[in-house]
Amino acid sequence: MDKFTIIKIMNEAMIRLKISKKQDYKRNETIREFLEDEALFFKIKKETAIKVLTSVGVKEEKLEETYQKLIEKNVYDNLIRKGKINPKDDKLIIKYN
Repeated sequence: MDKFTIIKIMNEAMIRLKISKKQDYKRNETIREFLEDEALFFKIKKETAIKVLTSVGVKEEKLEETYQKLIEKNVYDNLIRKGKINPKDDKLIIKYN
């Protein structure tokens, strides 16, 4: 299972956890919407990505490693093959040649 799918699953689990504890889960609902775009992490700044990863429950000591795996070149190339990324898209912050 790829890291992006794991992040989506973690976010869903966080939503359920927050609902069960009667905590505010609006941020995670917003993240759910953003995670519909598989190219998300190539379109947002690293600081924003770290906030997303923290919100879904990635441990602090794993934040950098997880972020790097989400933006690897092979992930980028795979998203291009699947038609999820257009390399000429101006919205992309992270691009590979």
